[in-house]
Amino acid sequence: MRESAKGQRELKRVINTSEVLGMVETPGGTCEVCASADAGYDDAAGRLVVKLEAFLRTTNLRAKEKRLNADWLPKTETVTESVAPEEAGEVARDVFHRWTRKVRAAAPLVHSPA
Repeated sequence: MRESAKGQRELKRVINTSEVLGMVETPGGTCEVCASADAGYDDAAGRLVVKLEAFLRTTNLRAKEKRLNADWLPKTETVTESVAPEEAGEVARDVFHRWTRKVRAAAPLVHSPA
């Protein structure tokens, strides 16, 4: 474990992943519904920390990609689990899969990406 310049512990990277869960129509056009997880492991504390986010991403190839929010999307969460280092990857993936189900359930009519 190292400490950052701000005095915070730096976590060992476990996973950093995102997934497009489908498409929704918005007043601004079609957007992808996305879920992401950034997980790190704190060796000293023996715990996994997973930051979970949900967002909409524009799909217009002629415009700069933007991340958007919607009232129906779940708010960003941080999940902390006490696990052994060798279990961190599997637990992080499980947390992410539960998150994707929560985001899908919150979404209005979602259709599959092309």
